[in-house]
Amino acid sequence: MKALAVLKAVAVVLLGWAALALPGWAQTPAQPVDVLHWLTSASERRAANQLSAILAANGVQWRDAAIPGGGGMAAVKVLKSRVLMGDSPDVAQLIGTTLTEWADVGLVLPLNAVASRQRWAQTLFPTVMDLVSYNGMVIAAPLGIHRINTLLYNRRLFARIGLPPPTTWAEFEVVVRKLTALGIQPLAWSDEPWQIATVFEAVLLSDAGPALYRELIVQRKSSAWMDPRVERALVRLRWLRNINGETPREQAWTDAARELLVGKVAMMVMGDWAKGELMAWGASPSKDFGCVVLPGTENTHLYSIDTLAMLANGHHREATQEKVAELVSSTPAQLAYNRIKGSVPVQRDIDVASLDSCARDSWASFADPRTARVPSLAHRMAADESIKDAVAQTLWRYLTDPRMEPVEAQRRLAAVIRAPTAER
Repeated sequence: MKALAVLKAVAVVLLGWAALALPGWAQTPAQPVDVLHWLTSASERRAANQLSAILAANGVQWRDAAIPGGGGMAAVKVLKSRVLMGDSPDVAQLIGTTLTEWADVGLVLPLNAVASRQRWAQTLFPTVMDLVSYNGMVIAAPLGIHRINTLLYNRRLFARIGLPPPTTWAEFEVVVRKLTALGIQPLAWSDEPWQIATVFEAVLLSDAGPALYRELIVQRKSSAWMDPRVERALVRLRWLRNINGETPREQAWTDAARELLVGKVAMMVMGDWAKGELMAWGASPSKDFGCVVLPGTENTHLYSIDTLAMLANGHHREATQEKVAELVSSTPAQLAYNRIKGSVPVQRDIDVASLDSCARDSWASFADPRTARVPSLAHRMAADESIKDAVAQTLWRYLTDPRMEPVEAQRRLAAVIRAPTAER
C-alpha cells in the first residue's frame, strides 16, 4: 500500500532523528506541546480553544498548529512533511484508518498507562475502545463521536409549510414539493467530492440497511456493489442533487450551513458538526433548527470519531503527552469539547443532561445496544485515504456526467473499493 510505504519512510527518518537527540532533557509539568489539527471552523476553533484552556489550567501549554481545508487531508500532508523534516509535533489529530497506519510503523506513543489509570476499558463505549486499540496498544485519546446520518432542518421554514421533518422518503418528497411551490430551496448541496460522499453513505445506509452497508464498506465485497439497493441509492443521490432546480456548485460546508440558518434552504444532510457550527453562530436547536436522522436510517448510527495521537518525536515529552491524553479524555473536557463541537462524549457512564437535544439523541442512540453502529467511509473510519478519495471522485463523476448510468457507477465503485482479500 502506497500510504504505508510513505509512513515507513517517515518512520525511518523520524527514528534516525530521535537517536541524535540529546539525552536527559529536563521535563517540567508546564512544558508546551505542539498540536497539529484541522479544527478551524468557528465551532471547531472554539472547541479546540476549550481544550487549550483546560490544558493551561493544568500546567500544559497548547502550542497551536491548525491546518485548514480538506477535512484533514491538508493537515495529514503537512504532518508527513514536518516529520520528514525532523519537526514532528507532539500531538496530532489522526483518525480512523490513518491512525492505525501511523501506529503500524511505530510513530505513535502507546497510551496504555493512561487508559489503565482512567479505566477506559470500563468507561468508554466498546466501539470507541476498539478504534483506539491496535496490537495490544492504546494508540490515541478519543475526543468525541459524530453522527453522519443527520438531517438538519430550519424550524421556521417547516413551520411555514405546516409539516414535521420527514421520517420517510415519501414524506421527504411531500416536503420537497411544498417547499418548491413556495420558492424555497429544499436542500443545501455542494458538488465538493467529500460532501457528495458524505451524503451518499447516509443514503446508502438508508437504502441498503446496515448489513449490506457493512458488506459494501467494511468487508468491501466487490460483488455486493451490484446489488439493486445500491442502484436505488445512486438514483436517489442524483435526485437529491437536482431537487433545487439549479446547477449545483462546490461550496464549503460552512457556507451551506449558513444558507440553512438564514432560511435560503430548508434542509441539510451533514454530520452533526454542522449543528455545532450553527450553535457557534448563535442559533438554538430548540428554536432555530432541529436535527433528525435521515429517512430510513432509524436505529442506526453512522459514526466518525475524533482522536488525538501522541507522536514519537524525540522531544522527550512523553510525560506531558500522557498528561494531555489524560486531560482531554476526562469527563470535564469531554463535556466542554463536545457541547461546542457538535459531537457527543465517548464515555458510556456520562451525565448528558447538559447536552442539547440533538446531542442527547445521538448519544442515546450510540449507547443503545439495539442500534446498528456503522463506520463512515467518507470520514476515514472504514477505509484509507486513497480508497476514500477514489470513492468520492467516482461519485462526483457519476453526478456531474448525466450520461453515466447507475449500473456503470456501481461497476466503478466495486473496482475502486475492492479490498486486497475481497472476493473478485
